[in-house]
Amino acid sequence: MSQCSISSLRKGPITVISLILITCALMLCASAAFPRLALIFDDIKHPAFEVKSVLSRFVSGGDKAGEIEIVIGELKVQDYVWKNIRLSCGTFQYGRTAMQCEDGYVRIPEFIAFPVAFHVFFDAQTLTIKGFPAKNESWEVALQWNNISWQGVVTIHDISLDSIAKWLPDQEKVPMPGDGRVSGNVSFSGNGADLRTAAMDLSIEKLAFSDRGGLHAGDNISLLLKGGINRAPHQSRWHWHSDVYWQQGEVFWQPIYMAGSDHYLNLQGIFDGETIRLMESAVKLNGLGVFDFSGILDLSSKQLSTLELKADGVRLSALYEQLLQPFLRNTAFAEIQLTGDVDWLVRVEDGVVQSLQIDFDEVSIVDARNRFAFYRINAHIPWLFEGATVADISFLSGHVLSIPLGEVRVPLELNQFDIFLPQVTLPVLDGHLKLENFGAKYTEDGWRWKFNGGLTPISMEALTNVLQTQPMHGTLSGYIPEVNFDGNTVSVNGVLQLSVFDGSIVMHNLKLIEPMGLAPHLMADIAMRNLDLELLTGTFSFGKVEGRVDIDVQNLELANWVPVHFDAHLFSSSGSYSRRISQAAIENISALGGKGAVAAIQRSILRFFEEFRYAEIGWRCKLRLNICYMGGIDAEPESRYTLIQGGGVPAITVIGYNREVGWQELISRLQRITSENEPIIQ
Repeated sequence: MSQCSISSLRKGPITVISLILITCALMLCASAAFPRLALIFDDIKHPAFEVKSVLSRFVSGGDKAGEIEIVIGELKVQDYVWKNIRLSCGTFQYGRTAMQCEDGYVRIPEFIAFPVAFHVFFDAQTLTIKGFPAKNESWEVALQWNNISWQGVVTIHDISLDSIAKWLPDQEKVPMPGDGRVSGNVSFSGNGADLRTAAMDLSIEKLAFSDRGGLHAGDNISLLLKGGINRAPHQSRWHWHSDVYWQQGEVFWQPIYMAGSDHYLNLQGIFDGETIRLMESAVKLNGLGVFDFSGILDLSSKQLSTLELKADGVRLSALYEQLLQPFLRNTAFAEIQLTGDVDWLVRVEDGVVQSLQIDFDEVSIVDARNRFAFYRINAHIPWLFEGATVADISFLSGHVLSIPLGEVRVPLELNQFDIFLPQVTLPVLDGHLKLENFGAKYTEDGWRWKFNGGLTPISMEALTNVLQTQPMHGTLSGYIPEVNFDGNTVSVNGVLQLSVFDGSIVMHNLKLIEPMGLAPHLMADIAMRNLDLELLTGTFSFGKVEGRVDIDVQNLELANWVPVHFDAHLFSSSGSYSRRISQAAIENISALGGKGAVAAIQRSILRFFEEFRYAEIGWRCKLRLNICYMGGIDAEPESRYTLIQGGGVPAITVIGYNREVGWQELISRLQRITSENEPIIQ
């Protein structure tokens, strides 16, 4: 056997196909003199690939036929490496104008093995290679060349994407195809060693993919892929374009889920080796809107040096459901309904947003838990990274915690990440809530804001009606000192003052944690002074009580607006005023300890009186772990406590014995008379 060795081959557009042609041509020329021939290529290098240790063997069978085998020790294409690639042909036919193999075979150990066929026509300068990876699957490479240029087409017919995935590196975070088939063609042309044009037209059916962690997956996806690149002679810039038509399927890309139908992506631009310039590109999401964008991607830093993103008439309901909602979990906006349209224009330079403009058109925001709602919002919000702007925001109506708000227009002053509002007045029922010196700032830990203001008198009857609580009479007004929000907690710096029931309420140490969360938590110390008992008890159908009381509530804690801890003390206000109480009121006060009061009144001469005089009223409750530890006017023995101290004629005294009552049971007893632990009425 004759043997020839080539230690290194570095120049020219060498490819695996070129290697086959060179080998076959050399064997063709030498076959007459050497029936058995072997060629060895030690090293072949090209900018696109590297080949090591190539052995080509030829055995002539006479009559221009023979057997040929090519063994490639290692083939490296970028980060992909394949070893011991073996191409064999048992019936290799050759002549001066053509070579062909109909029964070739390609093997890569523990990877792939499938039949191939190839034809070379030297006079027509064409090459055709066909592969048959599996039943009903095939691909074909057709090349044609001359002394100046060359061109080719790769045709794919129903190839399994699972088999293509074998050629990809196994990476944990990269989704890999698990199902699907691809058909279509890829064409290309060039001059000498230079590629000039390439185009693709592919269809993918029933694509499924996933990664190992299950954070990225898709199923039953159908795509059409079209695109092309071209480069003019003597230019280093590539002009390119691509179109992706997403016809059907569903994708989960943590945390976004989308069901695809008639979505479209168009990309076009210029590639110069250092940057990718996007020009007049767009993505259309069916049922949502069209997003136009352009920009420049710096490949060395892998950052967008510039980007402009524009959207007109985007449906907020679809934007929220498909894109925003997964990012708003565990926030106040996790369960909202949005209607209306939004436009925006964003400009980015060197990875930093330089300007932003958002316009709302008849937008409504409604919380599913009915905590807040704002209807018919119209807004023009311009923002600059460097510079001040003024935003114009208005809404027709709304409510917060069931409290209705009237029409309002808000001019916001924006200066980078600072927001300032000198003054705004919000209609609230028959009064107004005035906010002054509102300032907000975005920090690394989220938003911070503060304000102060006041509330003009509003009807308690109207307020309790919208809150769907027990009707109350009188008015509510107050002064609001500086209120701060630190990203999690609303706190009041100073004293919050309210006027209600012809008395005053002062709140100290007021804090509201996660006010719009699923379980808001409130803490405060409250001092109520000189409340009119007739207004208060009449409100709750408690029975008539004339007089005035003070109430102290220390260490109050509410979880999801339900009391979980407090120290409460109700006692008669100082001063001279009428102190009378009706039998109905006595019955309800006695309900704290049982229904015996009713029987005692009925059994005595006191039942003939509708009202009684008293000297003092007192009640204490320490709420701990849903148990109310009760007391009365003064510190008394554990067995008894005085709720009402009689005075005048006729007088009545109510004494209770039940020191511990479940909180829910206590609330129940204020609504109905029970039969436990009779109080003594004297």
